[in-house]
Amino acid sequence: MILIVSSPHDLHARVIADALRRRGKAVAVLDMGNLAVSGSISCPIGRAGVAPRITAADGGMVDFGEVEAVWYRRFHEIAVPPEVDVADDRVFVRHEWQDVLNGIFFGLNCRSVNPLPGQISATKPRQLEMARRTGLRVPATLITNDPDQVEVFIERHRGRVVHKAMSAPTSHFIDTRRWSDADRAALADLPLAPAIFQEEIAGPGDVRATVVGEEVFAARIDTAEGRAELDSRLDLDAPCYPHSLPADTRARLLRMMRALGLCYGAVDLKITERGEYVFFEVNPQGQFLYIEILTGMEISSAMAGLLAGDQCSGHT
Repeated sequence: MILIVSSPHDLHARVIADALRRRGKAVAVLDMGNLAVSGSISCPIGRAGVAPRITAADGGMVDFGEVEAVWYRRFHEIAVPPEVDVADDRVFVRHEWQDVLNGIFFGLNCRSVNPLPGQISATKPRQLEMARRTGLRVPATLITNDPDQVEVFIERHRGRVVHKAMSAPTSHFIDTRRWSDADRAALADLPLAPAIFQEEIAGPGDVRATVVGEEVFAARIDTAEGRAELDSRLDLDAPCYPHSLPADTRARLLRMMRALGLCYGAVDLKITERGEYVFFEVNPQGQFLYIEILTGMEISSAMAGLLAGDQCSGHT
């Protein structure tokens, strides 16, 4: 059985599940969010031949002794039953579920996309450092909650600065934005949480490089011809087509992925006017279907193959 951790409403999960079933693989999609409301779990310790089991809300069962590969596509916070109406009790219930699930997932010895230690530790600060160490160019970057340091950084780069969050809240989308003087009013709130400030890298296009094992599916997005120059995710009408990465850039990307402990990720790069590639970030749970639709590259097939064992996808 191949396990996909996500919601059954997740289009990426459904597409890959269908691709695996066409290969003759049994697939289960596990939505962790609803387990406390209408699921059950059994995790015996020390009983030979008896593996943990989860019965999901729809009655489907996952026997972890039969799981040969797992894709940690989307983790959803455990939904606590509404009858648990005391705040501290709700936190307790959620933690109890999360602890046993972590024990199961970290204990699995199977192909995993991505191995959990790599996926959890691949924060943006670590990504940037590993990209730099493996020879990729990264923008001058300041991560801080100190408004005075931000002012110095902005002055150093003559105002050509962008800013973004280190994580994505579940409630709304946060895009990368160019610094403007109007943003200075928000610096009073910066001590509450650090943010990322980077020199703005100009160029005619972005590259979305989807790494699946040892395969790299690169798509060029001509942002200069689109409406969203800074964040290509905001303009799906910009010209997008397959792109051939230079061999050295491809090799550095793969070295960075290995250094991060990842076998899958959606990498964002900028192409400068001089044709140099600049690394922005890698999303270990990034979207790829829109790139597949726009370019015709067979990313879904490669992902299904990675889970099915066509490539080595790592172990937890």
